[in-house]
Amino acid sequence: MLFLCNQALLMIRGSQTLTSIFPPAFEAKNKGKRNVYALDRDACMSYRFYYYYHLERKRFDDAILDMEREFFISGRTIADRLTENNDLLKDIARNAPSRKQLKQRYPHFNWN
Repeated sequence: MLFLCNQALLMIRGSQTLTSIFPPAFEAKNKGKRNVYALDRDACMSYRFYYYYHLERKRFDDAILDMEREFFISGRTIADRLTENNDLLKDIARNAPSRKQLKQRYPHFNWN
């Protein structure tokens, strides 16, 4: 029992030392805001869907399956988000960005 208490005490002491050395990773300034990056993610998904569906000529279900692996969310959620961003998808299709333009916008993806 004494060993367990000493071990817990050491963990607490160690965590206090580490938190005093390193500043917090982020500050919770906008407490209560959820999905702060959802709009950016949804726009990115729209461009990625355009790439798979229009440029790569993949079937709808195959495009969604590839996006599931890239965005780590379910196909149902991806389809829902794309449906909600219907106007953006139409705008993307109307402007028909090239692979080079897509790469400039989102350089972390493979657009080849």
